Amino acid sequence: MTRFAVILISALLSSCASVPLGTMLEFRSFGKEDFVSIQPQDLRAKIHVDEPVRADVESAELALALTTEKGMREFKFPLLLLSEEKIAPVAGFFSKSAGKTEYTLKLSDEAVKNFIATQQNIQDEKSGKLNFSVKTGFEKFPSEITEIGLSVFLKLSEEKGFVTLFNNAKLEVKYEG
Repeated sequence: MTRFAVILISALLSSCASVPLGTMLEFRSFGKEDFVSIQPQDLRAKIHVDEPVRADVESAELALALTTEKGMREFKFPLLLLSEEKIAPVAGFFSKSAGKTEYTLKLSDEAVKNFIATQQNIQDEKSGKLNFSVKTGFEKFPSEITEIGLSVFLKLSEEKGFVTLFNNAKLEVKYEG
């Protein structure tokens, strides 16, 4: 299986048009107290990928970059597949969207334990900056694919809905070797 790694870092995409303004506003005041109050068993990630491309969900992980005066540390939390659904193509008067596959993911049991330990570590920090990202690979692409649309959503609590990290970002596919 050929894997194409795509790193989906919302912080790096903050200037990208695919990141909704509402998302930037929601996370602008997100701080240490908000992070520590997350119930890791409620965390969910959702990925939409244009058909016929398929995500390699076994490689999916939630990553957290913590930057403090001591430097930058990255924590990785493996994700497990909760559900996989097909989204039919939508044809409108002015536009048409491809069919998509929606993957809903949650933290693995081991990742929940590690997330709790990370929350305790972060609670001890005086200041810092947090960046969430969702990372995944893809199964082998059909050779005619040159671009795919990709959307990533994150749900931080049971009470709130999914927050769009970026919506229908167009990724160019480059074939190696």
